[in-house]
Amino acid sequence: MARIKDFETPEGVKNNKSEFEHKIRAHRRGRFFKILTTGIVAILFFAAISFLWSNAVYTSYSEISSFPRISSSNNVCLNHNGRVLTYSKDGISSMDSKGNLVWNETYQMQSPIVEVNENAVAVGDYNGHIIYVMDEKGKVGEIDTNLPIRDLCVSKTGIVAVVLKDSKLTRLNLYDSKGNELVKSECRMSQTGYPLAIALSDNGEVMEVSYLYVDSGSMKSSVAFYNFSDVGQNSVDRLVGGNEYADTVIPYVGFLGKENAFAVGNNRVSFYGGADKPVSIAEKLLSEEIQAVYAGTEHVALVYIDTTGAALYRIDVYDKKGNLILSQNTDIDYQNILIQKNSIVVYNNTECVMYSMSGKEKYKGTFGKSVSLLIPVNKNNRFIMVTPDSIDIIELD
Repeated sequence: MARIKDFETPEGVKNNKSEFEHKIRAHRRGRFFKILTTGIVAILFFAAISFLWSNAVYTSYSEISSFPRISSSNNVCLNHNGRVLTYSKDGISSMDSKGNLVWNETYQMQSPIVEVNENAVAVGDYNGHIIYVMDEKGKVGEIDTNLPIRDLCVSKTGIVAVVLKDSKLTRLNLYDSKGNELVKSECRMSQTGYPLAIALSDNGEVMEVSYLYVDSGSMKSSVAFYNFSDVGQNSVDRLVGGNEYADTVIPYVGFLGKENAFAVGNNRVSFYGGADKPVSIAEKLLSEEIQAVYAGTEHVALVYIDTTGAALYRIDVYDKKGNLILSQNTDIDYQNILIQKNSIVVYNNTECVMYSMSGKEKYKGTFGKSVSLLIPVNKNNRFIMVTPDSIDIIELD
């Protein structure tokens, strides 16, 4: 018979083992509460900072730095992900906040169409056939469409969608940043209608198109979503969603983050959700004429003339789910409107006003220089101020 030996643990070892396990549990509890306390303190700290900023009111601004800049009256300035993009009929360039030229591309165009999506830049000539694609370092590639360009847009990854005029129809093509044709499609008024507005998702895989067409003598619009990834390969023409709208013209479409999109028409604003197959999540009917549309990463702002006489304009701000979160009157004859996460900035070349998303006026003042462009930087109260002669870093006080 096999011999089985009973290995018993001596009493002293048992006590030491129990004490050791107790110390481990105590240590783990201590670490847990330490991490929990640190997390709570961090949350409270950032909540306090957010509260203080949202309630901060500024009365002036300080010029932190200033660097010379040479410009002409024909140049147009845009925000190139924190840099200054300047373009004209003769070329396009990017400059950093210290006035250093990052890159420059020359061309000859009669009516340049420029689209910026963070680091990606696409520029083509209306009725021309060449598109230049740039990133933060300079020219990436060149696209020859071989057909007259009518409109274009670019994704963050450098994918370019182009509306092209053919002899008897309109084409809607996609190209990569090197100029390779990815998608070629036809748009006929008798079928899809005319593509009035286009937009690409951040990764370039989903395209939103607003079509205008005539049905039984009435003007109608449709918003269509196409998916060019594996998700859309089993859908006819890669069409994965969309809506039709009677008696509506939709000249503005766009994406809000990775999973939301919107479309603005003459009598409505529509919101869609879903990264791969967007569906309608909110519809807001409009009874007033829209003067302008501005979009940020999470919000859409519609500008109206204020009919009450209380101000020049009214700005309605919606979040990406279609909720109206701010309706703000302003007396500034705006040149541009910046939409930040927690505020909107309304300005022209001489004056500026900032509102929180709760409608609190945080700053109102005039510039000491003629301002062409304001670019927000990491701090909520700091901006790059572009003038015809300089690039200044300013901070609200």
